[in-house]
Amino acid sequence: MRLIKATKDFRLHGHSYEDFPLIVDSEMDLVREVHQFLIYFCITRGRVESKNTWWRYGQDLYDYFGYLEGRGLDWRSRLATSQHSVIAAYRDWSVSLGLSPKTINGRLRTIIQFYHFAYRKHWIESVPYDIETVVINKQKGFLAHTDKSGNQKSTANVMLKEKVAALQILTKQEVKTLMNHPCFISQHLIYRLALQTGMRKEELLTLPNSYIQDPKTKRGKAIVPVILSFKDMDVKNGQGGTKGNRERTIHIPIGLYEQLWQYKLHERNHLLLRNEVSEQKALLLNRFGQPYSIKGTVLNNELKKIVGRKDISLHKLRHTYATFKLYGLRNSPNYRGDPLVYVQDRLGHASIITTQIYLHYLEDLEGDLMTEYDQDIDLICEEAKGVA
Repeated sequence: MRLIKATKDFRLHGHSYEDFPLIVDSEMDLVREVHQFLIYFCITRGRVESKNTWWRYGQDLYDYFGYLEGRGLDWRSRLATSQHSVIAAYRDWSVSLGLSPKTINGRLRTIIQFYHFAYRKHWIESVPYDIETVVINKQKGFLAHTDKSGNQKSTANVMLKEKVAALQILTKQEVKTLMNHPCFISQHLIYRLALQTGMRKEELLTLPNSYIQDPKTKRGKAIVPVILSFKDMDVKNGQGGTKGNRERTIHIPIGLYEQLWQYKLHERNHLLLRNEVSEQKALLLNRFGQPYSIKGTVLNNELKKIVGRKDISLHKLRHTYATFKLYGLRNSPNYRGDPLVYVQDRLGHASIITTQIYLHYLEDLEGDLMTEYDQDIDLICEEAKGVA
């Protein structure tokens, strides 16, 4: 069994779906049921636009069907033995490999969706798991009163119990250490953008140069709205751009926007001239006048060294922004909107349920959070320039 990417010749009703995941057997024939499910789940539903997400679903099913093939098991059977579910057997094998419960449950959710689809198609008479009701911890935070679930939810009985991991964000002191560190100018701006806008790594590294204009017309404003459009970003091999190809508006504090403009006029132009390279589409360039690689590790490695923590990455800066911003808006007497919806819009979450994860950590982190997050970072950066 193999997992391969479709070429641009793979078409459905005249539309090409290059890089679509294809699972084939030893004879190089498509596994028909899996193929039909992936078309439905990734394309027909209209909710999955990222090729990376397509591929993850393909990998989930490839891993499961590869496990079954290697042991001579039939996916249509409820049982791997006379007493043990075929999915539970796969789950236990995954545990034996040392995979985390979160990783295993992610794969199980895709597999369960496949079985739902197969049952609706009448390919099977029953699914290899039962649904049970479990008690969950009541949601913390200022929207807890909106939870009508009664602390219960329905779940497949093959799912593993997951511990709610502590959200890994920078403390106020670590933010200060990072902003004060004399790293390369574009690296500093990438870290600062992540901390003050919540942009993803792919968005930071493909942010178009054309998005930053003379800030003279924007003076008097606290923030500058910038629309991130997938069409404007330099996307190669499915990397870069916004998640799901969805447009969204980020808010760049005016102090940071002015610094980006100065970088564009001076340091960036100097880089291009010194390295004798033509104009680049991306705003933030490395020492060679080239865009940073989406798959590169330099930025994360430098971040770990500066902060002194192995568990920190650019994505954790996005978590830092979300947690601090949510806390600040919730405690601001002048903000009249819904803090959770604001953060959801800035992060580009398709569902507010995804954003609600940050509510779980506010009570534990209140002692270290900043109420005036953007102003604090602006002040830190001004102090750093004064020392330099």
